[in-house]
Order: sequence, then structure tokens, then C-alpha cells
Amino acid sequence: MGIIEELVSSIPEGGILAIIQKELESEGDRFGLLVLKHLLENENNVFLFLYEPLRTFMTNMENLGINVDEYLGENLMIFDVFGSMNKIERKIKGVYKLSGYLDDVVFVSKLKEWAIKTLKTTNIANFWFFTYLSSGICKLFSNPLLTYKLIWALREEILKGYRPKTIITYSQLECPILEETVYLASDIVLETRIINGKKVGIITKGPNENLIFELFKEV
Repeated sequence: MGIIEELVSSIPEGGILAIIQKELESEGDRFGLLVLKHLLENENNVFLFLYEPLRTFMTNMENLGINVDEYLGENLMIFDVFGSMNKIERKIKGVYKLSGYLDDVVFVSKLKEWAIKTLKTTNIANFWFFTYLSSGICKLFSNPLLTYKLIWALREEILKGYRPKTIITYSQLECPILEETVYLASDIVLETRIINGKKVGIITKGPNENLIFELFKEV
């Protein structure tokens, strides 16, 4: 069993895995996308909360051998936070966004309305939740910490009765204000760093705490 498969299998029902990129050169974001690739290729249903530009995400996935278009509308749904806040019009199957005036509070309110409506037509119980990259919230909202906490509170409210597994990808240097919240909310935390010139992952919270491994040794 490879390290990604082991990591995914270790997430408990309703649990949260956070992949925290502590150093940009460690490429924790790339490792997170490899986890997403594993989920999609194994036919898991994934709901992706996207804080970065859609084109950047799709290009990064293409570099890992994944054509996102092949999964959109099938076993991949994307909620485009970046596109919503930047008022980017899209007509892409499987990509959803909010329209109209948006600030921090209005965004959360409209997100709640959209989520309630979506739950009526989607069997969300079978979905994994995935965020890429949560640190992008610092570039999109005037009060990113409060907005992030409101989104998480909304998640708990809307998904009450469901127990989806969630994977967070987050770059600490790009939005340090979120680190404590991400760490406390997660059942398992994987930090990515450079040690002795190697890109490594360190489990700093969870059943395999203190486990250290090379991130891309098997890739």
C-alpha cells in the first residue's frame, strides 16, 4: 500500500485531514493534488471547494496526468470561490459559483442558500470534501479568519447527519492567520517541509503522529 493510500485510509468517518504546506519549496500543494488524483482515479465522488483560479487548478492537475474535464459533472463537483468573488462568468458542467454582489457576510449567506438547494438534488452522503487551497481565502475576503470560521460553522450546520471525509490543503506562509483554526479542526495534520534537501511530510497530529516520509519518493 502506497503512502497516499495509507493516508487516505487513515481518515475516520466524518474526519478531516489537513495538508499544511509549511515551506513553499516542499510542494505540499502538489502532494495534495496527488491525493485528489488518487480519489478521482479510484472513482470516489469529490466536492471541491476552490479558492484558487480554476485554470491554475486545471493546469496543475494536467501536469499530474489528470484531465479535469473528464471528471467534471461525473464524480467531481467544483464550487468556485475564486470565480465567485472575482465575478468570473463560467458555463462549465460541474462548476458552480455565486453571482451578484458579494462581500464576506453576503457570500456566506448566499453559500448557505446554494448549499441547501444543492442538497435536495445531490446525494452528498457519498462525497469526499476537498479544499484547494484554503490559504487563498486571504486574497479574497476582507476578514478571512472570520469568513473561514463562518464557512466551517455553515458546513457543520448543513451537513448535520452526514459524515463526509474532508481533506484541506493549505499554505501556511500565504495565510498564517488560519493555521490555528485549521490545526484544531483537523483529526490528522500532515505538515510538508524541506529537511536535508528532501521534501518530506510529517504527521504532527493523529494516530501516526511523528511519522516522517519523503513526499514524492513513489511518484
